[in-house]
Amino acid sequence: MMATTIFDRAHLGDLKKALTVYSRRQRVVSENIANVETQGYRAQEYRFEDLLRKAEGRNLDGARTHEAHLPVGRRSLEDTEGEVAVQDDGYDNGINDVDVDREMTRLATTDLSYRLATRVLSMRYTQLREAIGGRVR
Repeated sequence: MMATTIFDRAHLGDLKKALTVYSRRQRVVSENIANVETQGYRAQEYRFEDLLRKAEGRNLDGARTHEAHLPVGRRSLEDTEGEVAVQDDGYDNGINDVDVDREMTRLATTDLSYRLATRVLSMRYTQLREAIGGRVR
């Protein structure tokens, strides 16, 4: 089996992971907005980038010689999972800690990021289709 394929070089896995992260973040932000008037609700956030940075920051690399071995060292983008955590920023709207302005900004930012990743993924698939079909630009 080839170590690097054309699909790896097109970053399809990275783009698919980005879509997963953005859709999960969209869901968490939407829940916060939906509960803006729910007494005692705690605003949540989807953390991914911080966890990815921590995973990349490890200096030790290890090789797995058997599928039952635990992975050692850096984690790949595919292996990194986000987490939903309670926001602790001290905001209080009198009912709960949801700042609707901040959440609407996050919603718009996440939507734009999702659309961009979708467009880039679509372009990558178009390039692969054209390469397989033998078209040259």
